[in-house]
Amino acid sequence: MPEEIVLIQPLPVERDETGCWTHPAWPSTDDELIPYAWFTDRGLEVRERNFEDDAPDELQAAWFASGIADCTAWAPTRPAGDGWFIFSIHDTEDGPVCVWVRYVPSLQREVDAVAVGKEFCGACGDGCGSCQVAEESALVTP
Repeated sequence: MPEEIVLIQPLPVERDETGCWTHPAWPSTDDELIPYAWFTDRGLEVRERNFEDDAPDELQAAWFASGIADCTAWAPTRPAGDGWFIFSIHDTEDGPVCVWVRYVPSLQREVDAVAVGKEFCGACGDGCGSCQVAEESALVTP
């Protein structure tokens, strides 16, 4: 039986004592890689912000000099555009990362088309008459 695709909702970010937080819908993986295909399958665009490139210099210096895993003072920069929400702030071998996601209407329409058993040509970017996504999916507005 195929995995049911659930609409991911933004949640309040409640960081732990080290400044980390991960959305409960994050898929289980055996490694720390970001599962980009998993996000795309749910109509989500992903942007990653690295602590090393995004945090102020003094915060980076404190992090790397002390070796203490605490990024609570880091406020990751939101990517340009509307609709972004934090999906995870977690530590990696290269330091903390923040994973931002947002819904992309064309990706969501493709997900919804497949969910109702229709083809999705993608030529118009919003779905097409042959997949009739707008009429058949409550998740998408035309």
